[in-house]
Amino acid sequence: MRLAFVLSAALALAPPVALAQRGARNPTALIREGERLYQAGKYREAAEALKKAQEMSPNPKLIYNIAVALENAGELREALSWYQQYVGNTEGTDATLLKRSARGIDRIQVLLKKEEQQQAAAEAERQKLQGEAEAARRKAEEEQLAARRAEEENQRRQQAEYARALKSYQRQRIAAFAVGGVAVAGVGAGVLFGMQARDSREQFDAATRVEDKQARADDTKSKALLADIGFGVGLAGAITAIILYPKEGPPVAGEVRVTLAPRGAGAGMEVSF
Repeated sequence: MRLAFVLSAALALAPPVALAQRGARNPTALIREGERLYQAGKYREAAEALKKAQEMSPNPKLIYNIAVALENAGELREALSWYQQYVGNTEGTDATLLKRSARGIDRIQVLLKKEEQQQAAAEAERQKLQGEAEAARRKAEEEQLAARRAEEENQRRQQAEYARALKSYQRQRIAAFAVGGVAVAGVGAGVLFGMQARDSREQFDAATRVEDKQARADDTKSKALLADIGFGVGLAGAITAIILYPKEGPPVAGEVRVTLAPRGAGAGMEVSF
């Protein structure tokens, strides 16, 4: 949009005394500066120059030109106000400029309405995103809380599993030592009865009477049998103790092992975390 020509009107309306008092910065100079700035695309600066000229020498066409410059500068609300000022003027208005001003008012109102709708949509979108972010934050907090609770529960379970595995290990050791003690006792009994059986055999060899030989023979057999039983118990106990004794050290966190069950028959699985 081009500016309406107002230079001659401004010069006609500007009193010579006023022009002399204001010097070079008179309405005519300001209007020319406004025209130059407008042609250079400096619409905001052009509007300011024309405003100063309007203050010095009011002219309806200046009002219209200020509105045009502000509209081009993107200052829509301020431009609307100046257009409305021009339309509201009762003197010195031009029919063509009135129509242009009316179209400018309609155009700016449409743009402002569109801008308001866009701002409302942007605000709604912002609130939506904010709501989604808040919901995501709450969900993350709930997940973190659930993860902490799960971790605490897992730690309690690990501690319980570790305690159970350690207790099983200790029971195995106790059982192995107990059976080992029985094995030692059996071997000791076998050695003792074996020595007694040997003594009875020597007495059998030294006996001269049939009755004595028969008694020593029976005693030797019974002592030898007891010695065999003692050695058998000792051997069985030793094998059982070897089997029962844990082949590895105490359970460690994260360890999985298969061991012989201390109670009953078969194998058992020990897991510690």
